[in-house]
Amino acid sequence: MHTIVEQFPHVNAARLIDERAITEAPREMLPSIAAELARLTALLTLRLTTPTVEPEPDVLLDAAGAGALVNIKPTAMMRSAKFRSARRVFGPKTIRFSRAALLRIVRRAS
Repeated sequence: MHTIVEQFPHVNAARLIDERAITEAPREMLPSIAAELARLTALLTLRLTTPTVEPEPDVLLDAAGAGALVNIKPTAMMRSAKFRSARRVFGPKTIRFSRAALLRIVRRAS
């Protein structure tokens, strides 16, 4: 059986806490060892419980597509201050709307 250091060469062997470190450590060091173990446990729990879903790439919509998504007319979409943060301006007459930003705004409003 391989050790963690052998399996993962980027792991710093000096930072690993093993049974010997706990049993041989001076009594006054035990609270800091316990704190480090609690920190590592929290990191491990976070890693285990966080889903690893890749975010889908953002899609840029024209006014008609964005208006259809939020159920308003394209002209109202262009004028609406509510959706201004979702706008992406590419030129004087080229404006697109971020689909992800629009969905966030709609979710927040409901």
